[in-house]
Amino acid sequence: MGYELHMTRASDVMDSEERPITFEEWVAFAHQCPLLREDGYLDLVDIGRQAMFTWISPAGGAVGFHWYEGRVTLSGACAPDVDRTALADLAAELSANLIGDDGEHYTGTFGAGDEH
Repeated sequence: MGYELHMTRASDVMDSEERPITFEEWVAFAHQCPLLREDGYLDLVDIGRQAMFTWISPAGGAVGFHWYEGRVTLSGACAPDVDRTALADLAAELSANLIGDDGEHYTGTFGAGDEH
């Protein structure tokens, strides 16, 4: 299992810009989602400052979310106290896949496939 997970509409993380989650779409979703809270900022050289969001797993693990190049990257999602099924459900709300750095795909309780 890789270090980070990614929400993407592509079958492969590297193809995220071909089937993007737009920045505007992500921010609107994150602000309306009761499971996410705005939690500081991230400054990226090529796109500037953007809000970061945090999700707390029922077991207490915190996962950080930020957007980059058509995908949403989840930091801390591979910790043992994080429910990746719940994260896959959240990705499905964006019509996206949840994919790890090593290409592993996670499926939520809704039975999402690789492509939505």
